[in-house]
Amino acid sequence: IFTLHAVQMAMFVVIPGLLVRHGDMPVASHWKIYLPAVLASFVLMVPAIVVAEKRNKVQPVFVGAVVLLLVTLLAMWLGSTRFVVVAGGLLSFFVAFNILEAMLPSLISRIAPARAKGAALGVYNTTQALGLFVGGALGGWLVQHFDAAAVFLCDLLMVVVWLVAALTRPPLPARRSAAAH
Repeated sequence: IFTLHAVQMAMFVVIPGLLVRHGDMPVASHWKIYLPAVLASFVLMVPAIVVAEKRNKVQPVFVGAVVLLLVTLLAMWLGSTRFVVVAGGLLSFFVAFNILEAMLPSLISRIAPARAKGAALGVYNTTQALGLFVGGALGGWLVQHFDAAAVFLCDLLMVVVWLVAALTRPPLPARRSAAAH
């Protein structure tokens, strides 16, 4: 959750400027990109969540969402000067983000022992807040000293580390049935 929110905040330090600079789109019109991207991403994420939960495909859906995030950041790193890449990247970012945002708290409740669920969720929420702070600060520093591409490259490297961790961990547990509780 730290990485997901750090990436999000760092990206949104540079996205508005890219939309203005490369899309000739005033800030007051950015909702025309954000709103459709967010709404479409909700529609596109639902099948992935259904497959993960109903067909016990938690691990592949989780890894697939991290891969989608990685591919999105790679495209934005290489094409951040092209409006269509930034706009399309927002859609694919929100799809990956929404899948992961829905899955991560569920995974905490599956993995944490019953006696430690409260503490686990506390650590989860704290690392989420730290990710927001670090992402905003790091994104601001990178764009000030380098450029938007440096922000996407840094985000990309964080997600590569996350993907390696996701691929090398034990399989994620399936949801327990109500009868098992």
